[in-house]
Amino acid sequence: MPPYQNAPFQNPILVMKGVAAYLWGKFSQQVGNTIAALTNVALTSNVATVTIQIITGPLPVVGSLISIINSTSTTGLFNVNRAAITGVTINTSTNAGTITFALTNANVTSAADAGSVVIEPAEVGETISGSANSIACVFQAPEGDSQFTVPMAVTGASGITAMTATLQVAIKNIDSEYTNTTTVVTKTGATTYSAGPVVQATLQRGYCYRIAITGVTGSGLVVGKLG
Repeated sequence: MPPYQNAPFQNPILVMKGVAAYLWGKFSQQVGNTIAALTNVALTSNVATVTIQIITGPLPVVGSLISIINSTSTTGLFNVNRAAITGVTINTSTNAGTITFALTNANVTSAADAGSVVIEPAEVGETISGSANSIACVFQAPEGDSQFTVPMAVTGASGITAMTATLQVAIKNIDSEYTNTTTVVTKTGATTYSAGPVVQATLQRGYCYRIAITGVTGSGLVVGKLG
């Protein structure tokens, strides 16, 4: 999503019940999983190359997540869970081709194999340095009392070793009106958090919300969303 603009040309997005809203980064709710059959495997210099036959679903792309089960080659070495795809070569006429991803092991000679493959579309993060504010949102509040609770998740790549993400609130979508809430995600290392990455936020009806990122050390991609 684009960063916050203190102007009337950028309206807050509506967060609907049951659908996560991405304030940093993006994810397409319209792209489904790809189901495929595994037919061949190989490993060279810690890069796995698997040959697949797509059964249903969209063509995979770099960055999507591949999971494999029931592979028997090298005692199940190629059975992976949500490994990030680094390369895709698919013949669109036959829906067959190869997928590559990182896998640490001694080299494995190319050999026939069998197994089941699921490829999931991945979230796409945004690069943030220093400090920045996300686009604002408003909520389709549930029926009942004035307060309601939603999850907030903010994750940073391993290259970011420190980061603070604070949920901010305003009655009117004006930059100077936003103030910090007590809902905070704090990243303290490559993969460690002292708060989060998933926390609960208690919200009020009729307010605007955004996620402020501050104190970034290092570099990498950030994804921030509200449930």
